[in-house]
Amino acid sequence: MKRSLLLILVTFVYSILYAQNGKISGKVTNSSIEPLAGVSITIEGQTGGVRTDIEGRFSLSANPAKKYNLTFSSVGYAPKTIYDVTVAGNEVQTIDVVLADASKALETVVVQAVRTNARRETTASLLNFQKNNAGVASVLAADFIRRTPDRNTGEVLKRVSGASIQDNKFVIVRGLSDRYNAAFINNAQLPSSEPDKKVFSFDVIPSVLVDNIVISKTATPDITGEFAGGLVQIQTKDVPSKDVFSVGFSIGYNTVSTFKDFTSNERNSTDWIGFDDGTRKLPASFPSNRQRYTVKNDIDKAALSQSFNGDVYKEKSSKAAPNQSYNLTWGKASKLKNGATIGTIVSLIYRNTKAVYSDAERNRYDFERANTDKDYIFKYKEIQNIYTVNWGGVANFTYIQGNHKISFKNLFNRNFEDKYVTRSGTNLNNNSSVLFNSSFLNQRSLYSTQLEGVHQLTTTGIKFTWNLNGATNYKTQPDYRVVDYRRPITLTSNPYVINDDETRRFFSTLQDYSGGFNASLLVPFNLFQQKQTFKIGGSTLVRARNFEARNFQYAGSEASRTLPVDQAFNTSNIGVDRLLINEVTQNTDKYFAVSVLDGMYGMFDTRIGENLRAIFGARLEFFEQFLRSKDLGNENVIVNTEKWDVLPSVNLTYSFNVKNQLRASGALTVARPEFREIAPFAFYDYDAIYGVSGNTDLKRTLIYNADIRYEYYPKAGEAISLGIFYKNFHDPIEFIMNPGSNADRQNYEYRNAKKATSYGAELEIRKNINSDFSVFTNLTYLFSEVTFNNLSAGGKEETASRPLQGQSPYLVNVGLQYNNDKSGLSGSLLYNRVGPRLYLVGSPPPGAGFYDVYDVPRDLVDLQVTKKILKTKGELRLTIADILNQPIGQYDNLTSRESYKAGAGDRFTNRYTPGTTITLAFTYNFLQ
Repeated sequence: MKRSLLLILVTFVYSILYAQNGKISGKVTNSSIEPLAGVSITIEGQTGGVRTDIEGRFSLSANPAKKYNLTFSSVGYAPKTIYDVTVAGNEVQTIDVVLADASKALETVVVQAVRTNARRETTASLLNFQKNNAGVASVLAADFIRRTPDRNTGEVLKRVSGASIQDNKFVIVRGLSDRYNAAFINNAQLPSSEPDKKVFSFDVIPSVLVDNIVISKTATPDITGEFAGGLVQIQTKDVPSKDVFSVGFSIGYNTVSTFKDFTSNERNSTDWIGFDDGTRKLPASFPSNRQRYTVKNDIDKAALSQSFNGDVYKEKSSKAAPNQSYNLTWGKASKLKNGATIGTIVSLIYRNTKAVYSDAERNRYDFERANTDKDYIFKYKEIQNIYTVNWGGVANFTYIQGNHKISFKNLFNRNFEDKYVTRSGTNLNNNSSVLFNSSFLNQRSLYSTQLEGVHQLTTTGIKFTWNLNGATNYKTQPDYRVVDYRRPITLTSNPYVINDDETRRFFSTLQDYSGGFNASLLVPFNLFQQKQTFKIGGSTLVRARNFEARNFQYAGSEASRTLPVDQAFNTSNIGVDRLLINEVTQNTDKYFAVSVLDGMYGMFDTRIGENLRAIFGARLEFFEQFLRSKDLGNENVIVNTEKWDVLPSVNLTYSFNVKNQLRASGALTVARPEFREIAPFAFYDYDAIYGVSGNTDLKRTLIYNADIRYEYYPKAGEAISLGIFYKNFHDPIEFIMNPGSNADRQNYEYRNAKKATSYGAELEIRKNINSDFSVFTNLTYLFSEVTFNNLSAGGKEETASRPLQGQSPYLVNVGLQYNNDKSGLSGSLLYNRVGPRLYLVGSPPPGAGFYDVYDVPRDLVDLQVTKKILKTKGELRLTIADILNQPIGQYDNLTSRESYKAGAGDRFTNRYTPGTTITLAFTYNFLQ
């Protein structure tokens, strides 16, 4: 089958090949990074020229044997000349140009353009966006992303100043947990991808599909007011600057996984494409709800219990194959007879990995067992076997004619992760030796679609933009199987017996739908002989979620519970006097929820004199949230919230000169509860070994934000910035331990604290050493304090010195990058460290008696080297990721949050070694 697909692919490739002329293309923007339509581009020594379209894009034919000097000019802007632009062969040389505003007396302006290299001009556009953005932002462009070893957007985001990644997929900006961050793709908000968190899982978007990422850290009225850490805006590839048809593949070796023994239950025939074939579904003959099953007699229950597939518990051993990935990209920009352009880009990617962590451990201690790791509640060793399939695609189509642009953008991703865990150890709390295994399959599908338009209505620059969007997020956990065997520690000759309370099968389905519309009108005007703009707009986002779960236990005679796991659940051991299914689904295990968020805003972008820029205005948001469920007594649970919020903001930028500027901003934002957080649904996570419950009484959080930042731009492509920020939270939502938890059953829930403060400083440096080498570093220091009502102390208000849940005290990124166009060689050496991050908020005495749990800091070093080959059509890429291979884990923090200190009493509760991954990738572009 693979050979046939390869033959078809090769035939298709050569069928679309055609000769290309050399081209020079790019995009022209103003100092506010707004595209400039109608800019004249002329070539020195030639007559005529071209003009940019509504997107500020242009394209010129070029002779590979020549050097070109291009002049860009437009009324109201200082002209710029780019010298010595060359095209190699039939390539397309891409240049992004920023034009500065001319001085007030346009008729007397004489501008001498600086001699600018084309590649440096394109590199500088990245920092020009950051410099001229309305608010404080960090930007990652496609060329930077390509020079990192990061496979998905989640991994890329850890390179951003002030950002870190939790579980390799959840972004934390400025130390604020996932709930205080928002995610947009192509101007449309993404729904929460997880059932238990208000969070988007960025690992579902492959990095090769990304054009750029903008992380806004301060609010402006034209973006959602529902964030405090960062607003992550992902733009997928749009109109290609040159025709492309590329295929690529990679193979990776992990030092702790590849070619090691890999154990799992039997694979299904369609697992390799990321879909269960139906084997794991709840039997069709099983009653549709718990009530219809519990009224049946034992004989009928036995028959229905036998309908569950018992063969799925059988283990299968294999060797972990190397990591594999395949990608295909096709893009074309076609000129029509009427002068219009149609741009198309289609990209597909597929990944398959097997990971084995054979040294994992799970431990638990409490206050009574302090200062030693020998006196514990339980101590387990684990072998984790994780099979992952991830595939997805982008299909974007754009039509541009004159001053109008319409785009249809689509993204789909499928993520299939099957985790098989074997666990063994002792539990001193109940005097048991434990043998445990679980099979946990997580299937996620995300589809996002948008139809959007940009229309320049007048020659004065009045612009109308709109976006119609929809998204579906579908997640299933079919047949989550848990088997728990126990025997007394001292009775080593006794057989292990199935613990019927903890041996379960769990099925759940989450369907999340969203649809929205947003539009804005930008009106430029002149005041005090300066260009000003007024922007007005509005948006609507409707979300609906349906969640349903079924939960089952196995119970029976002791004799039937002593068989090994591959025999215990066979049909021969299921019956009235043997094992039977008991359904323990609760009334709370399903809910339906819907929310509507309406927003409208007005915003001025004004220049006051030659040096001061002020962006100010207000956003008005109306939020409605409805949830319906039942409590344990089968009574209806209704949560119905309506709330208006007026969210003003101001961003000031004072430019001392073209290289130095000072920013100051202030804004009011909010963080609203997610559906799961207000649902009464309680779920026990056997993998993490704790339970999670919602809270119907949660209130939204109001956040006051303030920022000051100094920025210095010494040369094109270089920047130094230093900033401080402060945030004050009213009613912050935290994920904390229920004080009623006990040694064997920890439970966490969502609750409002009274208030919290967070402040910190950020330093970012980008420097070109010479024409080939550049370095960057960003450092962030953070501090926070929380005031809460201590439920264990009669509700007394207390202030804790601990940080907000999810916050680190510091973050460090350092990188050295090399790029030589002549040799086609590039590379990067990257370092990342995240300080000890508060992972779980404990419950000290007089509560449950457990410490706070922190992520252990680790040093992450990555190396990547890339070489252009085969006349630059091919590219080889060698990546060595996580060179130091330090353990990943969490620990009880008995001392301070500054570091893990084993000798002082800090103890690991969870730990494993991920291994170093060495990957070799090859990409070939047939149309280069």
